[in-house]
Amino acid sequence: MVASERTAFNPLAPAGRDEVRRGLADARGGGCPVTGVAPGLGFVSHHRHAREALLDHGSFSNHGNFVLESDGDGPAPPDLITQSDPPEHTRLRALLRPGFARAAITDAAPWIAEYVDELIDGLPDGGPADIVGDLALPLTARVIGRLVGVPADDAAELAQLSLDITAILPASFVGTRMWARLEEYFTAAARQRRTADTPPDDLVTLLALGEIDGRPLTDREVAFHAWQLFVAGLESTAYTIGSTVWELLADRSRWEALLADRSLLDNAREEGLRHGSAIRWVLRTVTGPAHVDGDSVAAGDRLIVGLESANMDEEVFGPDAADFDLHRSTARRHLSFGHGIHLCLGAELSRIEISTALGALLDRMPGLRLAPDATRVDVASPMFCGPQRVDVVW
Repeated sequence: MVASERTAFNPLAPAGRDEVRRGLADARGGGCPVTGVAPGLGFVSHHRHAREALLDHGSFSNHGNFVLESDGDGPAPPDLITQSDPPEHTRLRALLRPGFARAAITDAAPWIAEYVDELIDGLPDGGPADIVGDLALPLTARVIGRLVGVPADDAAELAQLSLDITAILPASFVGTRMWARLEEYFTAAARQRRTADTPPDDLVTLLALGEIDGRPLTDREVAFHAWQLFVAGLESTAYTIGSTVWELLADRSRWEALLADRSLLDNAREEGLRHGSAIRWVLRTVTGPAHVDGDSVAAGDRLIVGLESANMDEEVFGPDAADFDLHRSTARRHLSFGHGIHLCLGAELSRIEISTALGALLDRMPGLRLAPDATRVDVASPMFCGPQRVDVVW
């Protein structure tokens, strides 16, 4: 790899948000399209270079995304939609697209609002409460659980197992006790769908009864794909809700502005997605000799495409990109849902969840504020960005 010299900043090291973002700013300021992290591993820090890498799926393969280590001697996991390339990716996306069609997401909006109200109803009058643990994570677990086909009674267990797995990424999770339980659960769900006279209308059914090129999916494939959909809809949206509420309350004039003018809500959501940057990076593998804005990268090299860094890029979002701004006109240019053929299938679902949660808090808790002893402690993950908890009163 022809890139800058290795720097002290390691984008794969768990660290607090402020420390990470100082490192990201240094990487962007270095002037190199690809910053060397280790032999054969580079970091893409600028918005325009990240878009280039995400769009050029021929030169930069999605295979093995999120995992740097091998899965050992056991059978290799199937290529998930977030870890595959065309034509397999195209076929998988076509199979799953009906579950995320505009009509399906529009139909979900009323019951998402009901879930939000139920969770708020369960909070103690006036608080204290934790926006992440008491509202955001239970909400996203129930919403994606319903779409995937996980009963509400099982959603919390599967959510915790999933959080335990994402905490170890980019290490391999195959072979862990968490994955053994999840694979067992979704395998049983697939078999139930295949034998049911009237299987439920959910994503597990789509997978269990669906075919790719005339071939039904194996139980193992259904289990991997179903879990991937579940975890994709769980953590990033929850952290975005938490981080957005934190920013709105850390400078409460922002909350007051939203109370006074609800037309700002959509842009507040997009700024929350940008500024929160819940997924810090994705991985790509170089398929052959290639270039990123003049920097040469060799076949087999891995690139960490910095979504969080791209979302902080001053060239796109202005000199105050590090700040949260309700009125930022470029907020929607964020890469939090990816870009190109791998744009997140659930992007619009996530937007509805975020908007619904924020709207309900504004309606029902206009006096919401950070608890007197609230401090921001970020999740200890190299991959996810967000507060562990957001303690509030009202």
